[in-house]
Amino acid sequence: MGKLSDVRGRITYISSHAKQENLYAVYETTERRYWTELAKCNQQEFQKSGTEGKCIEAREFIIALPESFPNLYEPDRLLQLFTDHFKEKYGAECVSALHHKKRKTNYHIHLIFSEREQLPEPIEKTATRNIFYEEQGKHVRTKKEILDENGDVRKGCKIVKKGEIHERNILTAKNKLFKQDGFVDEVKHFYTNLINTLVKDDKEKLHVFDENGLYLATKKIGKNNPKAEQIQTDNEYRMCWNREVDRAILSGVAETEIQQIRKEYITDRIKESIDLFGSQPERLGSILMSAVAVLAMLISKVLQKAKLSECAGILQYLP
Repeated sequence: MGKLSDVRGRITYISSHAKQENLYAVYETTERRYWTELAKCNQQEFQKSGTEGKCIEAREFIIALPESFPNLYEPDRLLQLFTDHFKEKYGAECVSALHHKKRKTNYHIHLIFSEREQLPEPIEKTATRNIFYEEQGKHVRTKKEILDENGDVRKGCKIVKKGEIHERNILTAKNKLFKQDGFVDEVKHFYTNLINTLVKDDKEKLHVFDENGLYLATKKIGKNNPKAEQIQTDNEYRMCWNREVDRAILSGVAETEIQQIRKEYITDRIKESIDLFGSQPERLGSILMSAVAVLAMLISKVLQKAKLSECAGILQYLP
């Protein structure tokens, strides 16, 4: 799930034929001006909070679709189906676009959604006394704090007089659901189930990766990602573990034993590393290779035990 700090710019990008070589459909659940109001509201709330970093104006999912879908479903109807399902479930306004990559691969949907809902009626607050705002829009207690050395109101500062409307809200607070840990996983299952009801070939049915399973997920490397080299290295270590898991299963190692090694030598070691050294991604490789070595030793023991058992079985038949 992506965090958008310029929602209007992102909407223009995903919905523009000039910017997208293979754009098939665009669908919106509300008027385009809504997103201008949303951006304004989020920026104002962000300034009030005094939080550092970038303001999150909206969020985005990219939904990969089976390559058979262009031949099975009309783009407009397909996009509307996926978007309306999201709005019906979560009550969020959306803008979506259906694309292919430049070489007509990776059929996918960009789904931008709002964390706020529109109020039935605006909520207006009237100033009970003069209110003073400094250049960044932050409320200050006294008029003196916004005056220059000549006693004049500094440029960019503002005074809202008693009786005037100083705040007008047309949107609710952000829905906390969208920040919860399980939300992304819930959406993955939600759309996986929807896709699986639409595919005609069982071979195209999807499964959500089980983060608590035996295997480690590899990470996608986005275009111009400054951490691409580190991610590629981590992916190679993860695939090395995954290959060793395959070998362990084929060798007859119990899944509970593999799961225990993963917990003790990967999950727990990563937590310990973060507690001791902070976030240091470069330490992941040594942790994973240590786990691979432990798993390899277990495989060797299981194979050796099986071999001895086989030999014992042969010996009992010898004269």
